[in-house]
Amino acid sequence: MKYLLIRLFAVLLLAAPVARAAAPSEDPAALFAALQAAPAVVEGAPDGQAKAVLYVFFDANCWYCHLTWKAVQGYERAGLQVRWVPVAYQKDSSYGRAAAILSARDTVAAFRRNETGYREASYDGGIAPAKVSAEQRKALDANTALMKRFGVPATPGIAWREDAKAGGKVRVSAGVPREAELAAMTGLPRQKYTDPDLAEFK
Repeated sequence: MKYLLIRLFAVLLLAAPVARAAAPSEDPAALFAALQAAPAVVEGAPDGQAKAVLYVFFDANCWYCHLTWKAVQGYERAGLQVRWVPVAYQKDSSYGRAAAILSARDTVAAFRRNETGYREASYDGGIAPAKVSAEQRKALDANTALMKRFGVPATPGIAWREDAKAGGKVRVSAGVPREAELAAMTGLPRQKYTDPDLAEFK
């Protein structure tokens, strides 16, 4: 019974399950400029070759961030670049796991190790927490504050420009995107979700 209550609490409070529009409290263009300068893990298509770019606020322990990671894999193969912006608020270990990712020699490999080793039963990322420096804690807190300034109360939060090359309108969404929503965000052909964990988001 205790285990079931913990899982229910996590599902209800730790993240937003379905994507919804968010409303930034400040000028979106200025916020987006701050987001571009934030520390992030760059996954998918390399700079100069990306057909679309998404910025995703994530907590290393977040189940719905993990689902979002699964959702974008097909799009990354189709030319999407995702810049994963770490925040830390769900658990004490969120700081340590984010620090382990950011301080790794290969941040992408560390990030993927966190996701491929994700433990749904306890809502824990797969990478071992590392010691958090004062500088890392400050950066993570700044990312969390930036996420909230975008109007996103919890992870995952996604920000993008409708037409990045033309400096298009900044859009923001909170929660796991559905198939059609992710296709609209990226402008790429719709990629079918084949992972069973994503069945409710098709």
